[in-house]
Amino acid sequence: MTDLPVQPPALTGRKLAICLLGLLLASVAVAAACSLAGQYRLTAEIWRIRLYRAAAAAVVGAALAVGGLALQGLLRNPLAEPYILGISSGAGVGVLLGLALATRLALPRWSTTPFLSLLGALATSAVVYGVAQRRGRLSPYVLLLSGVMINVFNGALILAILQFTRPTDMIHFIGWGMGQVPEWLWDDPVLLIVAATIVIGGWFVMFVHGAAFNALGLGDDVAASSGVSVHRLRMLTFVVVSLMTAMAVALAGPIGFVGLIVPHVCRIFLGPDHRLLAIVSGFVGAMFLMAADTFCRMIDRWTDLGELPVGVITALVGGPFFIWLLRRRFREDAA
Repeated sequence: MTDLPVQPPALTGRKLAICLLGLLLASVAVAAACSLAGQYRLTAEIWRIRLYRAAAAAVVGAALAVGGLALQGLLRNPLAEPYILGISSGAGVGVLLGLALATRLALPRWSTTPFLSLLGALATSAVVYGVAQRRGRLSPYVLLLSGVMINVFNGALILAILQFTRPTDMIHFIGWGMGQVPEWLWDDPVLLIVAATIVIGGWFVMFVHGAAFNALGLGDDVAASSGVSVHRLRMLTFVVVSLMTAMAVALAGPIGFVGLIVPHVCRIFLGPDHRLLAIVSGFVGAMFLMAADTFCRMIDRWTDLGELPVGVITALVGGPFFIWLLRRRFREDAA
């Protein structure tokens, strides 16, 4: 089932340029505002730390939002997103292995973490995709159920890895596991640069295939008759989303529900055209996570109880949102 109309509205070059410029300026404004807000008196060093942290949050938010949009368009299911399908937890297993290796072998973090994060994300995607595919077709509900089971399995692997972690590293790993945007990137920005490059590349690929996602919204047979290679699009989407998710998890841990909330809200206001949604969702995801991370920093100032990981905030917002979407989907299927 799909809510997509037969013909999405036209996207002209002028409309695209205006949209890009407006969203870019809005994102810069949000980043500047977030870098100025905080508990401590603003100095040049603190401002630089906050700015790098805002940049990391923007990269993570854009990656998860565009990844969620792509999966929802591919499966024609608003409940799909990297966290729910287990891709984030698979990347998390790889990140923990990378961090453990980097710590024990005195290697730079960027040399192991992105690579192993990608392997974990790709392995999870392959398992979930293989389970849900039957005779060339994907079952969205089987995909969601397999994602839930993979999340449980990956969670057990993460706990097992933590059992063999040095006590001095445990606090850092636990904070990462709850989804926490790091502050050390200003001193060693290689991981941020690598992640941003890959995320922007994946974002562009999803935009280029926006018309194919529009056709796929009308059904596999209609999309195939219009020249879309459905199988190739599926494989490309899972690989690109795995790449983007791996970079997001390598930066900030498994942050959930950004890929669920942002694309759905954007679709409500802008309609179903995936060419436009691919652009808007990325910027909105970036601004959303920058604002959420700043809110988490400000909690310490307001309550003096310490900083809250941003993954906790997104889960508190996204959990009820997911239940609402699920109930809405059941009502639509029953109608």
